[in-house]
Amino acid sequence: MTQIIGAQHKAVRGIGAWVAGHRGTLVVVAATLVVAMGFGGLGLITVFMGPMEAELGWSRSDTSLAYAFSTAGMAIGGLWWGRLSDRVDVRLLLAMGAAGMVGSLLAMSALRSLPLFYLAHLVYGGLGFSVLYAPLVSTSGEWFPERRGLVMGIVTAGGAAGQGLLPFFASLAIKAFGWRWAFVEVGCAMLVALALTLPWLRWPQGFRPPAGIVADAPATSRAETTTVAMLAAAAFFCCMCMGVPVVHLAGFVSAVCGSVSAGATSMVVAMMSGAVGRVFFGSIADRIGALKAYAAASFVQTICVVAFPALQEGWSLMALSALFGLGFAGNMTCLSLCVRDAVPASRFGGAIGVVMMVAWAGMAAGGYAGGVLFDLSLSYTPSFVVAGAAGVLNLAVLAALQRLRGADRRSAEPDGYVAGNGLVR
Repeated sequence: MTQIIGAQHKAVRGIGAWVAGHRGTLVVVAATLVVAMGFGGLGLITVFMGPMEAELGWSRSDTSLAYAFSTAGMAIGGLWWGRLSDRVDVRLLLAMGAAGMVGSLLAMSALRSLPLFYLAHLVYGGLGFSVLYAPLVSTSGEWFPERRGLVMGIVTAGGAAGQGLLPFFASLAIKAFGWRWAFVEVGCAMLVALALTLPWLRWPQGFRPPAGIVADAPATSRAETTTVAMLAAAAFFCCMCMGVPVVHLAGFVSAVCGSVSAGATSMVVAMMSGAVGRVFFGSIADRIGALKAYAAASFVQTICVVAFPALQEGWSLMALSALFGLGFAGNMTCLSLCVRDAVPASRFGGAIGVVMMVAWAGMAAGGYAGGVLFDLSLSYTPSFVVAGAAGVLNLAVLAALQRLRGADRRSAEPDGYVAGNGLVR
């Protein structure tokens, strides 16, 4: 008996040592899974809008506005919770965010009125996923600072995978049990997933933000404020561009192909490609810089959005969906990295909250505008044209930011040297 107990204690110590040695990896895995569930929940409207419109008599713009409310909740909530994540125990935020996400999904299963449907989406964004987002990206990124781009790519890849897989499995549940029970099943699955993953999340120094980093934080500079403001403007146009296909790609492909399953499959293809895109562009950002990687991802997204209305065949639409996913997903990864490059760790939560507030406003504008333009024209072509114009404006802001940074580097160089290469003039 003594030998058995001793062996058990040794096994427990071995597991504890393994966990301690791989704590950072476990944090990244947990953050990735939570981001997948969070973004997957935001994307559920793409498969629920059809059956809900059929039963409740709502229009496409009615259901699209629900997505606008969830993204508005992300925008407003992210501003508050992001700043708070720099100061409080991460466990408090994780518990609050999980309750908001699961509770709102379960409530949606019983709704029959639009105002309550909008309120549930507002809660999901404002008191649910937005509470979790800043702690997820800030804690995971600090475990591997020398490979922050790759880590951020892996974590945000969960969002792309979740936006594809969760709506896909939800569509199967809708076919089998109806949309109301499908909401219940998704809510219960999310509860189990969050309960298994959230306890692992923490900073390298513990559950509270590192006191030393907060105490030693430098004052906010004018250049930092300007950079964050320009990144916020870029984020608005970028997310307005992606908001149209994120909300309406399934409906567009379904209409072109005459198949609801084709629409759902296009979202899976786009989001699974996006999972690869986030890791890919995160790794690229480690090599060429976050801003250049962001511009490359945005260019790919913009080209794809403009090209969608020109295609009328299933395989070509699937191929373009994959390419769109690659670019759109890289945007979110590189945007977060640009913000982290612009501010110290002590202010990352607040800065990413501001930028994401504007970004989610862009997502809301794109998603809702896509629905309104479809109702007015009975075609998705105007929606994608407007989205493409927003993508062009995003690239213009990024070009201006690159020129501004180049000017700052040149002014910082000692007289007689060429910035970046140390050669005497």
